[in-house]
Amino acid sequence: MFFKKIYKLGTVLAFLGVLTSHAASDIDLEAIKSFSFTSLPAELQSQRDTLLLSDSPEYVGPVGGVLSAGSISGKGRIYFYHVNEMEQPHKIAIVLENVSDGPNEISVFRELKSIVSDDYFAVGRDLSRKELEQPLTNEALYSFVMPTKSRRLVFLDLENSPVQKDALFTGIVDLQTSRTVFARVMMIPTNLNSVNASYWSKNLPIDHVRLRGTFNGATRMMAIAKEYDTTLGGAYVELGNDREDRFIEGVDEMDNNAYVKDSGNYGVSYTVKIPTTGENPFRLYFNPLGGAYSGSFIIKSQHRWQKVPRQIMTYHVGGEDGLMALGYNTIMDSRYMGSYYGGDTLTIEFMPAGASNLPFRLLLVPEALANPQYTKIATINKAELWTLQAAAKREAAEAAKKVDKEEKKVAERMRAEEWAHQQAEKAKLAVEKAKTIKKIEEARQLAEKRYHEYEIAQTQTKEARRRADMQREVQQKAAERVEEIRLAVERYTNVKHNEEREHQKIK
Repeated sequence: MFFKKIYKLGTVLAFLGVLTSHAASDIDLEAIKSFSFTSLPAELQSQRDTLLLSDSPEYVGPVGGVLSAGSISGKGRIYFYHVNEMEQPHKIAIVLENVSDGPNEISVFRELKSIVSDDYFAVGRDLSRKELEQPLTNEALYSFVMPTKSRRLVFLDLENSPVQKDALFTGIVDLQTSRTVFARVMMIPTNLNSVNASYWSKNLPIDHVRLRGTFNGATRMMAIAKEYDTTLGGAYVELGNDREDRFIEGVDEMDNNAYVKDSGNYGVSYTVKIPTTGENPFRLYFNPLGGAYSGSFIIKSQHRWQKVPRQIMTYHVGGEDGLMALGYNTIMDSRYMGSYYGGDTLTIEFMPAGASNLPFRLLLVPEALANPQYTKIATINKAELWTLQAAAKREAAEAAKKVDKEEKKVAERMRAEEWAHQQAEKAKLAVEKAKTIKKIEEARQLAEKRYHEYEIAQTQTKEARRRADMQREVQQKAAERVEEIRLAVERYTNVKHNEEREHQKIK
């Protein structure tokens, strides 16, 4: 038996009257001899993603500071759970530091916070419910890039969520990093700059519960290895007991990597599968063993031939049912969580609720055991059974005829659709063929046009050459005429010169 919290005396006394006056069983566990039920051990299938747990010191005071700090690389979750014991209001601040040698891409996928209250059960179940109502997805709320050695505040809404004296506040942040970041969870005065405070705020020592540190396993998949046979009586699955369902182990990086254990797996999102077989219907009950519990569960039921769940229901323990919590000072309390059929596979999703206690059991109770009238109702005489069978056969035959008629109609529609599809394909081919022919004709006309243009160009080239030849011939004749004139002038000059010379001789 594990008690998560040690409450102040006044708080315990205040809860005591409420819890004991309202606690009640949905089924008499003694009458159904639940102590003789068969154990169905849950086996761990997988656990992944880093969890930075911040729950120690749980009660913060007389001064604030760094409550928890650790490294996250890849997918991770930060879970905080703290009570302000100081006179002045304080705030929770989460500051990331990029301790890598390069830019760090950060994506924040989910930010959830509880109400702030001195009703610890109300705070724990509020976050438990919100964690199911706002499931983690692959779509980021926002992203940013952190330069090397820089610091940045995330979950900005916490800046506007003051925690009054003696009030509890809890929440989670789901994120993914491309490189390693060092995350700090602080409780500091509301008027301080959170990033600046991260440089000088002192690390607070861990308390005796030692619920803080860096762990592997923010999400956990578990399954029952052997099918529960509804014909073999009652059975139970026990979770949060540190036996079949082991608590995750890690290190406290603020305390020289000292060994720590998340006793209760707080901050861990569970998915537990319970396959069943048999012909009999059964009920599911929640049975707290470790003390008072108040939180929410999603139950999905799916027939083996179905691809998706046929039913998804959310069940709340405490709060809406008029109870503050279930199971205070007794292990005989229970809470009904639906009726199911042999052959169903149940998938239970939850996160251990803060302020609540572990372990607990999920009881699988055959309907005949849970309801004494069931056997009488089920033992119908043969005549009535035959009548029912005959009526069922007639209904089945009528239904088969209707199905056959509908199938014929469907077949006719399918044939019509196939013929229309074939005609559409033919039309499409005809259009494509027409387009091809048109393109070929356009190409032929273009080729003829280009050939005509080529012939014109050839004719023009020949004419230009002829003209050029005629021009060269004219130029040649002009040159010859110029040469003849030059020779004539030269002869005339020589004759004239000779005449002058002869004239001089006569003188």
